[in-house]
Formats: sequence, structure tokens, C-alpha cells
Amino acid sequence: PRGIYFDHISHHILMFVMALSRGLPWYVDAQRRRAWDPNARKSAYIDLTVSTALINGVGGIGHETARILNELGMEVIGIDPRPEFDIPNVELHSPDNLDQVLPRADFVITTVPHTPETEGMFNARTFELMKDTAYFINIGRGKVCKIDDLADAIENGVIAGAGLDVFEEEPLPSDHKLWGLSNVLMTPHIAIKDAENLPERRFQVLLDNARRFLNDEQLNNIVDKERWY
Repeated sequence: PRGIYFDHISHHILMFVMALSRGLPWYVDAQRRRAWDPNARKSAYIDLTVSTALINGVGGIGHETARILNELGMEVIGIDPRPEFDIPNVELHSPDNLDQVLPRADFVITTVPHTPETEGMFNARTFELMKDTAYFINIGRGKVCKIDDLADAIENGVIAGAGLDVFEEEPLPSDHKLWGLSNVLMTPHIAIKDAENLPERRFQVLLDNARRFLNDEQLNNIVDKERWY
């Protein structure tokens, strides 16, 4: 159900943001080589207090992520077709303004569901609009991003790197070049794995809706099937 993953997945996003901003993948590579290399990082350091995050989808997960990033001092731009939350200190835009705001972001974070409108929305063209020092983070649905285009963009220096928990094809084939690229962090679709409080949260959502149904009240988490979510 919607609304029960907001903190777990936001924390996973924060892990990617913090690690990529400081070039952690480069130092992990050096560690694996048993190399003491203070100059291992080959990407620019990003000071989060003066950086900008673009969050594509500011629903339950996105709005909590925005709150956390604001606390770090980051400027936050939100993209959403139907904002549902009061989000202080977030500059909100509709999806048709995505191209205009992409060049401002140091981190592009996408949390949106897979729909006909979002499928492949991050691709070679949109990566070209990003800063060459920017990072792409996908925690929503894999088919929102053309994974081959992403790998090419990182390999060719169009963007600096990525943090991914979801992929266009899962499992990601072991021969895909994304595995071998520097400044990329990947987890196998596990952002909510082993979160112990989720069964109770699911039950509470069902219980609340059962009560609402019996009282002839508006239900929560109604899906608009024409929108796919």
C-alpha cells in the first residue's frame, strides 16, 4: 500500500546521495585493491549544503526525501503531475517543465511509478540536459530509465554516475557494462527488504480502510486505473 515505505526508501536514497557526493565508489575500489590512495576519487566533491536535488515524484517517498534533503541544506526542486502534500521549501513544477529544470540539479532522483507517460522518460536526450557533474538516482521503477542510455552517459562523461535500486531488466544481466563502471552504486531492488514494521503498517492501512468502508467514508489509497497508480 501507498504511504508505508516513505522512511525506508528515503533513507536508501540518502545513502546514495551521501556516498556519491563524496566519491565513495572510488575509495571502495581502492579498498578492494588494498591501495592506500588519498587521490582515488576521480569525480568532483559535491558540498550538499550548496547543491540542488531534483525529485521526480514528490508523493509519500519523494516528499519525505525532500524534507531530509532540506535539512541537509540542499535546494529541492519537485516534479509531480498532482502534488498531494504540503512541502515547504520545495520549488514545485509539473512534468512538462522537467527539461527546463534538469540542468540545475546536482542529483536527479526519480521515485515515480511505471506508467505509459513515465516509461523511458530518462534516456540519452534527458541525460544530455544534466550537468556533467550530476548523479542520477532511481528508486522507483526500472522502466522509467533506459539503462543502456544511462550506462553510455556515465561511460562518456555526460553525467558523473548513478545510484540504482531498480533496473529496466531485473536481474540486470551479469554482462551489462553498468556493472563495471566507476562511480556507480547498485543494489538489487532491496530498499525495503527486511524492514520489520511493514507488515504492521500494511495491516493498519487495511484496518483503517475497512472501518472507512463500514462508515461509508472516503477510502485511502484509491488507485486511478486510467493513470496506472
